[in-house]
Amino acid sequence: MPPKYDFAAADRLSQQLSQLVGRLESFIQLREGQCKALLGGRHSENWQGARRDGFQSHFRTQQTALAALKEAALTLQSQVASATTAAHAAEKAEKNKH
Repeated sequence: MPPKYDFAAADRLSQQLSQLVGRLESFIQLREGQCKALLGGRHSENWQGARRDGFQSHFRTQQTALAALKEAALTLQSQVASATTAAHAAEKAEKNKH
């Protein structure tokens, strides 16, 4: 007999993943805002040239990595929801069998 599905653990995991997604989204937006505030427009007096281009390239890479982490957390959250739905269905089928 397969182990019993832990619905409480799945719920806690889903909640934690939801918090992670929210925090990653907030962090991504915070970094965007700070970057814009520090650098100004594309032709800003604050910082120009190759160093700025290098910074922006590195910054974009970091933002892309953070967005990928957020997407991975969303995927895991979806998988937990699917597993929970399947476990509920299996539990219901087992009860109807008896």
